[in-house]
Amino acid sequence: MEETNNSKKPLIIGIVLLVIFAGLYVFDLGAYRNEGNNRAAELTADTAKAGENRIDVTGRIVTADPIKGDVVVRLEFAPHGSLASGDGGLLARDLELYVSSATGKNVHEFKKGKRMNPVEAVVEIYEGEPMDYPFDSHAAELSFFFEPGKGGEAGGNEAIPVAVEMRGSVAGLRLDTEYAKENTPDHAVIEISIQRASTAVFFSVFIMIAMWALVIGVILLVFRVFAGHRKIEISMFSFLGALLFAFPALRNSQPGTPPIGTLSDFIAFFWAEVIVALSLLSVVLRWLTRGPGGDAK
Repeated sequence: MEETNNSKKPLIIGIVLLVIFAGLYVFDLGAYRNEGNNRAAELTADTAKAGENRIDVTGRIVTADPIKGDVVVRLEFAPHGSLASGDGGLLARDLELYVSSATGKNVHEFKKGKRMNPVEAVVEIYEGEPMDYPFDSHAAELSFFFEPGKGGEAGGNEAIPVAVEMRGSVAGLRLDTEYAKENTPDHAVIEISIQRASTAVFFSVFIMIAMWALVIGVILLVFRVFAGHRKIEISMFSFLGALLFAFPALRNSQPGTPPIGTLSDFIAFFWAEVIVALSLLSVVLRWLTRGPGGDAK
């Protein structure tokens, strides 16, 4: 009877582990779906506040690069009310768009009777330090407004209301958008906040923990060698040398990591490289002076 129970133990353990794995797998897929919604920017247009005679602006965040320090936003326009001519989305008058773009044109002209072509604005990131990776956070501000064209009847003093809708998703980043305090119906000012996505932070932290776990294992191995509990083997040199060159590749596998010198490097990578290099050197010197057995010659 006892032998039967012992023979069933591996099967029971295997089933339990399989159920745990299936639960974690389902949880992982659910986390991915939730993060896709959480890290995407979404700003709803206030058409009631803008009024009937307005320009609907749909903004989409195309890219965001904390290292370069810019955010690329694609703006699309649709005139309504007295600003539209017919049902085809044509302009009823000349307009000029003034947008705060770090590069390229800041003023775009739209002619009467023509469609309003999309515009790409490069917004400068004015806050945040990318070397704080993976715990860095950044902020940018997009502002734009319309004025009548130079040949307009009302000159440049007439306000052109806008209703702004913003969305966007960039891999590895979490984006949030909201209206700034300076925002008005005729002058849109939108704040864009940028952080690392939770999966990126989790994977980066996992890499740091993995580095330290391997380093602790190396320290224990070297301690046993110097304490005389383990003989020096040639395979140790291969193992420590492989770790020394594997850590840079492991470090660069972190999603969206900046060049060497980030906060994560100071937490784990630099320490891992130094400790493994010193451990390899100490084992080699020990082998040269005392031989594989660890006894003095």
